Amino acid sequence: MDPDSRRVLLVDDEPRVIEMIGAVLEAQGFDVTLAGSPVAAVRELQASPFAAVVTDVVFDGVDAGQKILAACHDLRPTAIVLLMTGYPAIEGAVQAMRGGAVDYLPKPVDSVVLAATLHRTIRQQQIRSDTLEYTDLVDILSDLVANTIERVDPYTAGHGERTRRYCRVIAERLGLARPTIERLELAAIAHDYGKIYLDDLGFLTKKGPLTAGEYRQVQKHPELGAEMLGRNPYLREVCRYVAEHHERWDGTGYPLRLEGEEITPAGRILCVVEVFDSLSTRRSYKDPWELPKTMDFFESQSGRAFDPAVVDSFLSLLEVHGEEWLAEPQRDRQAAGLTPTS
Repeated sequence: MDPDSRRVLLVDDEPRVIEMIGAVLEAQGFDVTLAGSPVAAVRELQASPFAAVVTDVVFDGVDAGQKILAACHDLRPTAIVLLMTGYPAIEGAVQAMRGGAVDYLPKPVDSVVLAATLHRTIRQQQIRSDTLEYTDLVDILSDLVANTIERVDPYTAGHGERTRRYCRVIAERLGLARPTIERLELAAIAHDYGKIYLDDLGFLTKKGPLTAGEYRQVQKHPELGAEMLGRNPYLREVCRYVAEHHERWDGTGYPLRLEGEEITPAGRILCVVEVFDSLSTRRSYKDPWELPKTMDFFESQSGRAFDPAVVDSFLSLLEVHGEEWLAEPQRDRQAAGLTPTS
């Protein structure tokens, strides 16, 4: 992110609150300016540009969110506005969102979630440019994922980048065209992005299998990811692959129960690779699989869950790279500062 895209104005009349939140945001790479009142906020907006404004809705019992929003609109129209609000002020927050705020977080605000939300909204705004090159999109999506879903769910550290590399190798072997491979790589990076929009992010780090109801909620993430990434024309096919990554060759997947060649060739590759990396990653409720069990699983699912041609190509790669690839999630977890059992 460039320096200007890191500038955040944080507005609240509780000094301890904004000092604590500001410290967390600064630790995560943001340049934070604090304002203790709407008047101070307007003064800061007049003096300096900001990529984002994070503000309370109620100050001394008065709903002043609209005033700050109006000042942002007039003085810094490109700034993203996020609202912090307690339950009694949620209706006012919704009204403010209709006036241009992009989201609101209930108080007490989780600073890590706020940082992830800021990264997400700033990067989403950048994605909307139709002048971006492939390398720009790789950088933006990688940063978006690293600072949203991978911060909320540390078990996924490196998952998108590993999936990208494996997808590229298989796609090249199967002769996919270069533009398709580029879009597949972008989809691989961002395929789980929709999880950040789930109503309850606690599902992601639950210590044990999901209930049926929780699983139904998690099943929404492919469509959510495709929808939220879908504002750039270059990403149209990327979003399709993201939406397909839990479809299955025999029609038993989700969300659309696509079957066989109804799934794009790129989507079929992503289906296989995403499952492989999930099986090789330690979770709160399971150990990573070993290579013989992994290869037996994919052999058994060829022609059932997965395209046989993709599985054949993938198994030949596992014979050469399997042990190395199975060890990569643990290395990425250690690089992220996570212990083997955390």
